[in-house]
Amino acid sequence: MIPDEPAPAPTPHKPPQHPDDGGTERSSGVRRVILGLAVALAAIGLLSLAAILATAFLQGAVWPGFVLATYFCLPIAFLLMVSLVVWSAISRRDS
Repeated sequence: MIPDEPAPAPTPHKPPQHPDDGGTERSSGVRRVILGLAVALAAIGLLSLAAILATAFLQGAVWPGFVLATYFCLPIAFLLMVSLVVWSAISRRDS
């Protein structure tokens, strides 16, 4: 471009297209399912823990199903929630 030449007309800025643009709705649905599963497992684990504590307070025999539910549901819910946080951080970094 020389000094006397007019500047070119501005072109509208288009955001870069990602190959995953079609899959964002699907990944959002997967995230919702994982979040729902994590919340449900956490609720089951906490209710089981409350049942264990109530039974122990009343000096009764604790049903082993409550113990198993607490042992498995709470850690799995925690891991699912951590994976959602990591997934969110990675997706924000990429955008």
